[in-house]
Amino acid sequence: MKFTDSPVIELPVNDAVLSLHQDNGSMHVGTSVWPCSLVLVKFMERWASPSDNNPYARVVDFGGKRAVELGTGCGVAGMGLFLLGLTDMVLTDISPVMPALKRNLKVNKPTLRKALKHSVLYWNNPQQIAALNPPFDFVVATDVVYIRESVPSLVSAMETLVSDDGVVLLGYQLRSPEAHQLFWELCDKAFHIEKVPNEHLHPDYNYEETTVYLLRKKNEKH
Repeated sequence: MKFTDSPVIELPVNDAVLSLHQDNGSMHVGTSVWPCSLVLVKFMERWASPSDNNPYARVVDFGGKRAVELGTGCGVAGMGLFLLGLTDMVLTDISPVMPALKRNLKVNKPTLRKALKHSVLYWNNPQQIAALNPPFDFVVATDVVYIRESVPSLVSAMETLVSDDGVVLLGYQLRSPEAHQLFWELCDKAFHIEKVPNEHLHPDYNYEETTVYLLRKKNEKH
């Protein structure tokens, strides 16, 4: 499912509203707004206050943390998490998607109050990965698993970019059975996988096909 009925999707985050411009007629999937990005942002918003009875207190503790988003597309997740306090964030995608991302960053600059960092990144390019200066406390990725051929590079990039005690925030929807199977096989080797229960998602952004996973390295130090 993608939101084909409107060229603009609005996403309320705290007291702000992001205005997300999409182009569903484009040749690139990165120019559309996909539900997983909205689901992830609203999940994080729901649990945004660290407290004693918050099971995600560590995950929403954004103070002084660095983050990178893979396959940012229109920039939904990155901008949303920025508004929730994850302000040291770099948004990445392939070159053809950059115009759509830059347009959305410009449109939302009054809301964001600054220009967010962005960079071209191909997951199979070690030089581009190294140039981002990993590791990061958070790696953000939503709806990035749909081509089997790209899966090994994706998982390798996530593993390289996230710190030993960091978290991959993954918004997920099954797109391709082949990609799905390989992705989770490779993730199982590299990460501890925690699936967020459906009832922990935001009640208004809780689509049957989408879910959120928290991935942590198996070689974590704690």
